[in-house]
Amino acid sequence: MFSKLTGKYTNSLAGCLTVILFLAGAPVAFGHVGDALLPEGCGSCHVGHGMAGQPMLAQAEEDFCYQCHGSEEKRTRMISSGRLSAAAVLADVEREFRKPFRHPVQEGTGHLPTEQLPSFKGATIGHAECVDCHNPHQRIEAGKPMTYKVAGYSLSGQNLETSLHEYEICLKCHTDYLGVDRTERSLSAEFALGGRSQHPVTREASGAGIPSMPLARTPGMTMTCSDCHTSDDPNGPRGPHGSDYRFLLSGNYTLDVYAEESPQAYEFCYSCHDRYSILGNESFPLHREHIVGDPLSGRPGTSCFTCHNSHGSRDNPYLLEFNPKAVTRETNTGFLQYQKTAAGSGKCYLRCHDHNHSPAEY
Repeated sequence: MFSKLTGKYTNSLAGCLTVILFLAGAPVAFGHVGDALLPEGCGSCHVGHGMAGQPMLAQAEEDFCYQCHGSEEKRTRMISSGRLSAAAVLADVEREFRKPFRHPVQEGTGHLPTEQLPSFKGATIGHAECVDCHNPHQRIEAGKPMTYKVAGYSLSGQNLETSLHEYEICLKCHTDYLGVDRTERSLSAEFALGGRSQHPVTREASGAGIPSMPLARTPGMTMTCSDCHTSDDPNGPRGPHGSDYRFLLSGNYTLDVYAEESPQAYEFCYSCHDRYSILGNESFPLHREHIVGDPLSGRPGTSCFTCHNSHGSRDNPYLLEFNPKAVTRETNTGFLQYQKTAAGSGKCYLRCHDHNHSPAEY
């Protein structure tokens, strides 16, 4: 095809598409991660007529993506075929999906028309696809592999053609319908804008002092879901693909009611919150007693999870939401609540580890 616009022949899909986009008034900067890394342009991915039901792809779904985002052997074959530049530095995402905790991209085959957001209601099994989170036709911004150019679901319960925030992509599945198997928590409730306290995912941090995180006092600070839910391998691909730890966490997080404190037990929490500050009671005067226990009486410590919801709390400050396996209503009053009385002080009305707090003051 000869282009009068460029004065050159275009003998590839990439050249044809460039002219089409130019005529349509659209930006000509198309591509997956950059033209220089895909020598054949569109032809690096789309070949012939493809497989049945596939958009001109040589392989189906994640197996197609693994050609470049899989093992070094697979990438070498793509480079040898001339469809991937040798300059491409890509991580082995396929390995992440072989870990014990992972997004279920291999459990299903595409999304049927009967599956509706959120949580792909109507699906016979819970599953996800690469394109649920990634738009393969958008350039990847530095540090943002989820380009937000994909559909999402808002906190107010609206389907979004284009997500503006990473968490809106996550809410497509992790929201009120609680997943196909009904085991997931509703993050739209835990991160509700009207909630009392939360990690700053759906709204900016207030800037209140956090002794265990002295650098987190800046108002306006935000974080993403994938700051916590990501590979446990610090050198692995970022993002919630897979992890050796429950909940796709970057490190170990012990949830046991009775637990022995150690850097490994709460590796996940201590990756942001300074362990020495926590055990030094800088945030809460009884932190050490709760986490480490009382060696004199032989009372063991308990998990951070016993008192805190790491996403957010609708009713309490400090992410306080008690684990019902350890904390129940106080026997005499029937109360189960925390009351803040002053800066650094409060009262707990509850029954914890078979001991009544009616109230326990600090």
